[in-house]
Amino acid sequence: MTLPEQPARRRLRDLALSIPEAQQPAFQAYVLEHYRGFLLAINLIAAAAFYCYVFADAILIPDMAMASLVVRTTLVAVGLVNILVVFRYSRNLLLLDLLMPVHDVLCAVAWFELLKRSHSADVPTFLYASVIFVLLCNLGVRVSFKGALWVSAIISTVIIGNVALLHPGDPKALLVFVLVYLPVLFFSLFIAWTNIVSVRRAFLADQEARWQQAQLYDLNQRLQALAITDALTRVGNRRAFDQHLSERWMLMEQVGQPFGLLLVDIDYFKPFNDHYGHQAGDRCLADVARVMAECVGQGQLFRYGGEEFAILVPLGAKAALSAQAERLVREVQQLEIVHHHRPDGLGLLTVSIGAALCDNPGAQQPHDLFGCCDRLLYQAKQQGRNRVCTA
Repeated sequence: MTLPEQPARRRLRDLALSIPEAQQPAFQAYVLEHYRGFLLAINLIAAAAFYCYVFADAILIPDMAMASLVVRTTLVAVGLVNILVVFRYSRNLLLLDLLMPVHDVLCAVAWFELLKRSHSADVPTFLYASVIFVLLCNLGVRVSFKGALWVSAIISTVIIGNVALLHPGDPKALLVFVLVYLPVLFFSLFIAWTNIVSVRRAFLADQEARWQQAQLYDLNQRLQALAITDALTRVGNRRAFDQHLSERWMLMEQVGQPFGLLLVDIDYFKPFNDHYGHQAGDRCLADVARVMAECVGQGQLFRYGGEEFAILVPLGAKAALSAQAERLVREVQQLEIVHHHRPDGLGLLTVSIGAALCDNPGAQQPHDLFGCCDRLLYQAKQQGRNRVCTA
């Protein structure tokens, strides 16, 4: 979904009746989702209302009662077919919105033809019922005010023109009708404009809510990432390690997916920090994390705390686990980070590693596996550092 920028939303809110071209697809989708049912219902209601007037015709223009039944039945049948086809197969919003007003024009023309052929004395009174056409036309639109204006102009021309024909030489009768008709026309247009603005404002409110929801989701994602990411090395932190270790253990128990755990500790890091400074220590941690992340491939690297790292690797063989750990030791040493203050006199920064597979004997729970690796790491340090001890 493409969400509008805030300046665009402000402009939309100010203009109220204008949707930018870029937002038209989203607006049409919104109207189709929320107002398609209403547009269908108003078309069916208008068709039913038009057909019900057959009873009024039978009372007020009885000489055209049969003709009225035939005309209204035919028009309603054609209209229902049109409604069925358009609402089932078309997603053209303008067509859906103006289908009923267009039908309204045709029905108005047909009804006045009946009145002009009638000799009933009630015709002049019955003329005032024609305001229903402009009311239905304007109360049903939800999208196009220009369309409502055009159709209203056509219907008004049809109505006032036919009223003039039915009152030849009687301008007073025409004037009285116009004085009654125009307030109805303007009121219905105002209601149409209000409805259309309400739809557009509802769309803008929906877009605003979606934008805020997307912003909140993005913020939550970033906060979640920060919560499980070590700020210095940009790898997972201890919380992330605990979570992934539990997940890996669960997969191992459920589907037998093996994995290995490596605990990595930077050798003599405290003397390094004390003599070279904390900034150099931070750079050292970041460089070591970077090279290990590149080396582990599909494995997952975490900073467990201080100068200690944990790595989960999708391996199931001791030889592969040992090879992975030995490679890590070599890659870190090849960084050639100078460390002249380590007691063994090696002169370079190195790491020690304790490694074990998830099926190690005695590992019944994730913390058992971690404890095993921790003991092996301690052995690697006792044996001289810069080495690997594998279970």
